[in-house]
Amino acid sequence: MTPGDLLALAAQSCVDAAKLLHELPVEVATKGEFDQVSTADLEVEAFLRRALAVPGSAVVGEELGAASAPITWFVDPIDGTRNFVRGIPLSCISVAAAVDGSLVAGCVLDPFRDELFTAAVDVPFSVRSAGLVIQPGVSPRPLVLTDIPLPGSPYSDEMDLLASLMAVADVRRVYSTALSLAWVAAGRADAAANLGIHPWDVAAGSVLVRAAGGEFRSIGSDGFVAGRGEIVSWLAERLEGIVS
Repeated sequence: MTPGDLLALAAQSCVDAAKLLHELPVEVATKGEFDQVSTADLEVEAFLRRALAVPGSAVVGEELGAASAPITWFVDPIDGTRNFVRGIPLSCISVAAAVDGSLVAGCVLDPFRDELFTAAVDVPFSVRSAGLVIQPGVSPRPLVLTDIPLPGSPYSDEMDLLASLMAVADVRRVYSTALSLAWVAAGRADAAANLGIHPWDVAAGSVLVRAAGGEFRSIGSDGFVAGRGEIVSWLAERLEGIVS
């Protein structure tokens, strides 16, 4: 399958999964001290695993485990579960495809706004939206999306980083990493940065950002900075200091 084929399958799977969300009753359980999981997370991931089950493929998912194969799918059924279960419309479905370890396609779908963000190798970044779309404007200060500091973080100095960041940038806390990266790719924000992330949080979003002309930098084993402009290097330097 070509990257375009993988993207088409990922996008259709996300669209169908969003329809499923409208039918599912949502019950919530705790998952660790600071996290939650809903029945919707489990049902949507199970659906995506079935929809993406092409020969020679395996799934790395947030809720139902991981496996490896020549084609690897990275699946986050609901990125931003804590928002989702409270009815806050800041969450998304995220699917990415890697071939022999290299990410080649990514899809993020916002089920609340019916926005689909897609890109792949040789397939340009695009946004399909059924809602109000405003062309991003220019601001004298960069807009940065970050959830730092997160509750229970093992890192120190995160509050100092947040204070320093707020002195040079506008800051928004979204609590959905994949959605934040999709918005950076679309030019709605200049950068996104987080710690404590997992591969399924950033796989699709990193494809989108790079396809849109931005950069994605991994920081340590569980952090990243993505975006455009000088703020990316500014954030990377400070995050590297925290994780080291």
